[in-house]
Amino acid sequence: MPRKKHQPVVHPFDQIHGTDTSGLIPATAIARGTTVKPVELTAYYGIAPSILQTLLDLWLQRLHFSAPIEQTVFLDVGSGKGRAALLASRFPFLRIEGIELNRNLAQTALTNAGIWQHSPHAAQLAPIALHHADALRHPLPAEPTLAFLFHPFELPILRRFLRRVQTSLLRNPRPFDLVYVNAEHGSLLDRHPAFQRIWTGSVPMSPADHVADLAAIAQQEEYGSTGDELCSFYRFTPDENVSRIHPKKRTNIAVS
Repeated sequence: MPRKKHQPVVHPFDQIHGTDTSGLIPATAIARGTTVKPVELTAYYGIAPSILQTLLDLWLQRLHFSAPIEQTVFLDVGSGKGRAALLASRFPFLRIEGIELNRNLAQTALTNAGIWQHSPHAAQLAPIALHHADALRHPLPAEPTLAFLFHPFELPILRRFLRRVQTSLLRNPRPFDLVYVNAEHGSLLDRHPAFQRIWTGSVPMSPADHVADLAAIAQQEEYGSTGDELCSFYRFTPDENVSRIHPKKRTNIAVS
């Protein structure tokens, strides 16, 4: 008997705004048409709006970035359909940039951005620039940056991305923070001599986001849902880039 097909679950964010940021896109589909191996990527899945809101509020209120948000670029690495970029544009960043490897996802993100800019429900504060590009080749912002990674790729690419970030920041010093959601490879950053973990914790979804998450996850068998995400903030600290011997002090705080 053929397996019954499910209707795709549409997240409330898309129901409200008329966008298309829902769905779980496997790495095999994302890698199609590129030179990247599927095993080096992870699936696309839009960040829960409540989690990103909590993280950006925390970053603004408690983590004391050395540049004003109005002079800072929010960089969504592996931006997929663009949900994080749209949500971040509600904050007064200098601009929002998204980098997405897959052409179809990048085009969907551009369409979503066009809808978002004309939505009466979204008070956009920051301009959005979305790029169909490889994060290992596309130029990094020259301004202070908050980079957002929702676990977009596995260790081989993450290592190369961090090397690229370090090279860019040593050539052109500027403030740089990185927020890593679903931080499966956080240990790589913890061992990195140029990054300091300044916050880590489990960030819960809102009840509405969790209901939507459970419904979407139920349509496949590879991933589960716990209603929260392990998240960490890292700060580039070039003055501490000389020794791995003395561990840097780290803050471990759980959001309630």
